[in-house]
Amino acid sequence: MSPGSEPRISFLPRLAGFFDFLRRRGVALGTGAALDCGNALRTISLLDRDTFLAACTVTLAKSPDEVARLAEAFAFYWHADPDSEVSKTPRAPSIPPSPPPDGGAPLREDPRGMRVTVDLAGVIRIGVYSPDAPSAGHRLLPVPSNRVVAVRAGARRLRRFTATRAGRRDTSARHGKIDFARTARHSLREGGEWIEFRFRKPKMQRAELFVLWDVSGSMRDHEADLFTIAHALHRGNRRTRIFAFGTHLGEITQDFRGQPYATSAKAVSQDLESAGGGTRIGICMEDFLRRYGRQLNRKSTLVVLSDGWDLDDSAGLGHAMERLHRLCHRVVWVNPHADDPRFEPTTAGMRAALPWVDLFLSSGDFESRTALAPERLASRHPAGRPLLWGKAFIATT
Repeated sequence: MSPGSEPRISFLPRLAGFFDFLRRRGVALGTGAALDCGNALRTISLLDRDTFLAACTVTLAKSPDEVARLAEAFAFYWHADPDSEVSKTPRAPSIPPSPPPDGGAPLREDPRGMRVTVDLAGVIRIGVYSPDAPSAGHRLLPVPSNRVVAVRAGARRLRRFTATRAGRRDTSARHGKIDFARTARHSLREGGEWIEFRFRKPKMQRAELFVLWDVSGSMRDHEADLFTIAHALHRGNRRTRIFAFGTHLGEITQDFRGQPYATSAKAVSQDLESAGGGTRIGICMEDFLRRYGRQLNRKSTLVVLSDGWDLDDSAGLGHAMERLHRLCHRVVWVNPHADDPRFEPTTAGMRAALPWVDLFLSSGDFESRTALAPERLASRHPAGRPLLWGKAFIATT
């Protein structure tokens, strides 16, 4: 497996076959991931099996399930004896001309296959030519109408919880300060006697929501649910701004503004880039701060829809979340895996972000009537900011 004269004959076709073997075992492996793996293999010794596996894991796996699946496939594929009958089969496997659609099979085979070469310096170069474009957009499967209604009710409860400080205007209430004007008008029905008092309290201002939606490959199975949450939040508050991020950040609010559920889903699925990419949460958070940080204030609530699976150094994510926590009224993190009893925030990105999260939810909490109840939201009160109390946190357990 050393990059000498022999790998030109044995290793490179087997590497291409390994990519095809991963696709057949359900790993969503695209051209970009294959190129990342090739660049990683340039800097390591191919004789070190553990380092070889680690390089494949960090470049090809996009979720914890794919990590286990890749390790099993790696042990099975690279354990084969090169002199066995299996290795004597043709070593130039046919590779799909473009990354297969998410959750689907390759559309057709390319007889030319994948071209993998090693130059005189021992550098592995992987390239694919295809007349077809890679799979574009994200498949947002429709969610049943009863679930959409339940998510919208949960979004209303969350908006009431994230309401910001009291405004200048007052509203009627059962308790509070006496509203003398309304009490005097009501007393006319009793002949001018002040028998029943009317009360008032300051009207809470609506929160300005900023939704950051993770559309990377690890969130592929939860895209429809998270899109439903984002649409419900924007439907209740037109000032909500929605951003999609994977390897970079982009605003997609125009696809939600004034659009019904089905039309918005079609527009978002077409505007988002091809699915299956990596996640750089820290870089995207820093980009969000640099471009939109001045628009955040004590009326703003940040909602992050992500599993916290970050491919980059998570130190930058921790610093960005600390600054966002200081600028915003509240920081809400929605992790689709949080409702699993076995869930533990073990990823580096999730551990770096949790200290600065005010409210930690799962996507299923929006469909439950008790998950966002006031008594549960107020069950825990960690140390908040000065002059701001009532910051809540729902434990992952």
